[in-house]
Amino acid sequence: MVDSRGKSVGRYLMRLVGGVAVILGLLGIFGTLADGNLVGIVLSLVFIGGGVFLLKRSGPDKRTDSVPRAAR
Repeated sequence: MVDSRGKSVGRYLMRLVGGVAVILGLLGIFGTLADGNLVGIVLSLVFIGGGVFLLKRSGPDKRTDSVPRAAR
């Protein structure tokens, strides 16, 4: 199993890669819209979708509750 430090490093890495993917996707969309290149537009949308997925996965772990259910 991975300790909490490894999890936090992994989350920061996922945030970094996700943010870079979204930025590259947006730049790709704007760059290919002028040309009308359909492959470039689809590839940019894939980058944006992957980046958003990584950013959502890098959030807090919802499976581990900091407060026990009996205390709620």
